[in-house]
Amino acid sequence: MSNYDTIRDYVASCASMLYFQYHGKEGHVDPYSSTEFLLWFDGREMTVHSVDEVMNTPFWDGKALADIAGDVTDISW
Repeated sequence: MSNYDTIRDYVASCASMLYFQYHGKEGHVDPYSSTEFLLWFDGREMTVHSVDEVMNTPFWDGKALADIAGDVTDISW
């Protein structure tokens, strides 16, 4: 399973927060429910309303999580 698939499946499960680093900056996805997710990166935050938005919103240094999934480090489930 790819990092993208693993991240997407974990976020969709709404089990707990997903923590990671990208370009040396901290980020996380906090699933409040299956229709509300808080994105946080380098002191900024945004709420989105689907797993597709979590993966495709260009929030992480202007890139989508789908695009950077292979480059995130220090992933904590």
